[in-house]
Amino acid sequence: MNLTFVIPCYNSEKIILNNFNKLNNFIKKNKIRAKIIYINDGSNDDTFGKLQKIKKKNIFIINNKKNLGKSSSIINSIKKIRTKNVILIDCDLPYFNNLKQVISSLKKNDLVLVNRKIKGSKNVEKNQSFYQIYRHLISNYFGYLMEKKLNLNVNGDSQAGLKGFKLKDYIKKRKFISKYYFFDIELIKLFRIKNAKIKMIPVKYKISKDSNIKFVSFKNFLYLFEFFNILNRYS
Repeated sequence: MNLTFVIPCYNSEKIILNNFNKLNNFIKKNKIRAKIIYINDGSNDDTFGKLQKIKKKNIFIINNKKNLGKSSSIINSIKKIRTKNVILIDCDLPYFNNLKQVISSLKKNDLVLVNRKIKGSKNVEKNQSFYQIYRHLISNYFGYLMEKKLNLNVNGDSQAGLKGFKLKDYIKKRKFISKYYFFDIELIKLFRIKNAKIKMIPVKYKISKDSNIKFVSFKNFLYLFEFFNILNRYS
């Protein structure tokens, strides 16, 4: 199977090289014909400098001089992809143990996503911080709104950092709304509209203790506006 990994990065200098080696070893071990697109989304650390050290034939680096947003970075990269299959994975390689299953499932499905809220998934974090509990509650609330308005049938979980999909023409031609964090919602909805084959994979997970989304930030209003704009467009 030919596929392209799309990996958006922001201030990831501490993990980028080790995680590249981890992914590269996985690709070699499983004899996957793959290209990797790394997107440095305006990081203010040495993420881009680290990426420069891993330039190879099948590795492409996009450097956003300013922070455009995760969704914009992914959407722009799609225009450069020539393979039929795409893997979206965050820079910290979440759910890496499920990666092989996601790739294998793409052979018979149009969209494959890990899902933390379906039967078989389990939160393995025993002692959660206030931030983790707060983030979980917020996630559940927005997941509820999303399902009520859009009927995605993903149990309210659209944002897990590992997905695979077939790059259809209607995806390449689509004018997506999202710039920041909600490309995933639009992608899933588009596949639902097209009655595509979708497979969800249960996972063991932990709620992240850190996030680029801060408690108090002006950008939160932009994220909220984008979220409700997407709900209005597709509902």
